[in-house]
Amino acid sequence: MARNTTAALVCLASCLLAAGPRAELYQWTDEHGQVHVTDDATKVPRGKSVTLDPRPARTRAPAPKAPPTRALSVEKAAPVPKAAPLKPGAEAQRTHVLQFQRASHEISLDVTLSDRVVCNFKADTGASLNTVPRWAIDELGIEIDPDAEKISVVGVGGVVMTVPLVIIPTLRVGTVSVENVEMAVLDTMTSGLLGMPFFNGFKVAIDPAEGEMRLTELRPGSVEGVYGGVGAEIWRKRFAALNDQIAALQKAREAIPSEAETSAHGYMQRLDREEEKLQRQLEELEDRAQAAGVPARLR
Repeated sequence: MARNTTAALVCLASCLLAAGPRAELYQWTDEHGQVHVTDDATKVPRGKSVTLDPRPARTRAPAPKAPPTRALSVEKAAPVPKAAPLKPGAEAQRTHVLQFQRASHEISLDVTLSDRVVCNFKADTGASLNTVPRWAIDELGIEIDPDAEKISVVGVGGVVMTVPLVIIPTLRVGTVSVENVEMAVLDTMTSGLLGMPFFNGFKVAIDPAEGEMRLTELRPGSVEGVYGGVGAEIWRKRFAALNDQIAALQKAREAIPSEAETSAHGYMQRLDREEEKLQRQLEELEDRAQAAGVPARLR
């Protein structure tokens, strides 16, 4: 029996020596202190792998000797940066890491509005505005003034819609918190949209393989041509649109013959009410532009 066992071991050793180069081994210790070893890299938990360098196979059995000590190469995943408190006047800003579904066709985030309502938002750095569904505004108890400023947006199928704008006091997603976010209210959507007026306040890096979006805060005013998250051209167009509408109303009033002013009294009152509404919108836009530092040449 002893001779048979010895022969089997010799045969096994010969087979191992003739098997060619040895595969790379991976060793790690789990949270229970249990040591694991495998030659399949896919079975190694991310961030816990320890690689043992492969040794070339020998063509013949070496003389018995103590095995040399090998250095272990430790492979660790890159640490995720943690948010640090902002320092007044410091240029290095806080970095936030938002998680979304890996390898997805869209970036979907759960956003808390005014610390009360959670709504799903899609991130789109190519969108020129932020939008919020009507149901979320209703749950927040925000009443939309009939005279609130409205903008035109292109909906599904190319349909142009005129929708109101609202200001959300606070918006939170992950560790990101932004105040006084302007959003267009859409009745036709169940999710919101975070566009460039939101992302203009950050340096954005997206890793779809890991499902991570990194937002590094930018100092206010550090991006040329962006004021309060909104591009200079957008500010100019909004001021121009309101001023053009006011000018059109004034022109319509002036076109009424003096002899017809009495019969056109009701019409002139409607023009006056519309102009008053537009003037209020213009004043509100002016206040927001002042707070955002928009140059006078854009108003």
